[in-house]
Amino acid sequence: MKTCWQVLGIEATTDTDAIRQAYLALLPSFHPETDPQGFKQLREAYENALQGTTSPAITVVDEDPDTPWVNYLREIFGDLLADGERRFQPQAWQEFIQQINKLSISQVEKSRWWLCAIAMKTFPISYSCLKLLSDRLAWEQGSDNRDVDAEEVEDLLFEIRRGDLFDYSLLLHLPVAVQNQTIAFYDALDNTFFEHPLYFAQLMAQHGAWIIPDNLRFQRRLLRWFSTLHLGIAELLPVALAWQEAEPDNATPGYYYLAQRVFCGEGDSLLPELYAQWWAHPSTQLDDLLLRWCRQHRPDFFPLLVMAVEGREQVDINAEQLLYIPGSSARSCLLWAEALHSGALSPLSESFIARRLNYGAPAVSEAHSQHPYWLLYQVADSLACAEEPSAALLQSLVTKLDAPDICPLEALVIRGLLGRAAAVATPCEAVVADEEPVTTVTSPSTEESGGGFGLWQVIKIILFIGVVGHVLRQFMH
Repeated sequence: MKTCWQVLGIEATTDTDAIRQAYLALLPSFHPETDPQGFKQLREAYENALQGTTSPAITVVDEDPDTPWVNYLREIFGDLLADGERRFQPQAWQEFIQQINKLSISQVEKSRWWLCAIAMKTFPISYSCLKLLSDRLAWEQGSDNRDVDAEEVEDLLFEIRRGDLFDYSLLLHLPVAVQNQTIAFYDALDNTFFEHPLYFAQLMAQHGAWIIPDNLRFQRRLLRWFSTLHLGIAELLPVALAWQEAEPDNATPGYYYLAQRVFCGEGDSLLPELYAQWWAHPSTQLDDLLLRWCRQHRPDFFPLLVMAVEGREQVDINAEQLLYIPGSSARSCLLWAEALHSGALSPLSESFIARRLNYGAPAVSEAHSQHPYWLLYQVADSLACAEEPSAALLQSLVTKLDAPDICPLEALVIRGLLGRAAAVATPCEAVVADEEPVTTVTSPSTEESGGGFGLWQVIKIILFIGVVGHVLRQFMH
């Protein structure tokens, strides 16, 4: 007659774990319904082996024949969840479900909610894989005899319906610690983005062993997350570029590519592309990108750029241009105030903003005449006060605009200033026909001279007609 050790196929030992593992390994071969005698011998050998141990984990004899199989199922389920090479593989879960299919209906029913309870306490776990088990055990249908909380089950089912953030099997080649930290990090990001976006940046500042998985859908989701919250991730730049190249007619990937370059701090090399995109596809999002870039790399241009951007956006529901008064919008005031307190502006720029925000500052002083943007701020200050700039100043702007090597940002600002000057100097509407502007000008000096025209008045009218015509041609082309 075989000893208990021979039946279990192991050497005599007092190691309870070794005995239990040997028992569980042999259990599938001796089902109580198909081989009751073999199952009885295996059970007796298991119990006899445990009697020689001093461990408090000695298994108590259970008269219920289903109990060993329920315990066996829980054991192999725990092994699956703990296996760093199999836990996210759908095939491994299908193999586990095949073991369930070998059991009787009563055995499956007794294991049904215990398996659910184990799943709820496990992290990380693949909800996409868990759905296979949920469908097999009909967790969605519910039961009145649950051993788990109904609300907790519903929360688990909700996560199962959502699925995984990405394909977790892509992580199986990594150490278990890296797998766990990567999933935990992105799970926290997902919850924070939708529920607590103000803490997103703090979460991103934490360092840990996590990677960006090679999953295209998830990588594009990260692009949206980080771009929405104005965070730059250099590792995502190739993703954005590949997306743009794959869909050249789609403006969305182009925006995300530019956004990530701006948020990553790219300097002068970005300006031509950013300006071209802003001009070709005007939008509030691109406005924000351009303003952010300008604030970072051309802070003294920023107050002027705010005027140019805000002036372009002042349209009615029919896309007809409205009269723009610099500093009249809440957005302009907010942007100027933030720039004023940033400490990055020159005294000239600070003086201009302070005057616009009614901080009691005097008009821009000749003391700043050596500033490279002195001409621009002179014109901007006049326009912001609803005053007509001198013809000489406007002509100087036109001359600068015609320079072949003009900076795109400066060209944008000059066009904005000239457009505003044309609106101030020309109260009548401009009529455009055959791509050539035809403008009627009513000069305030006419009333001052009693209806007659002096030489200077005529010169001014001619000059303003030329300026307005130039501006209109610039905007048309």
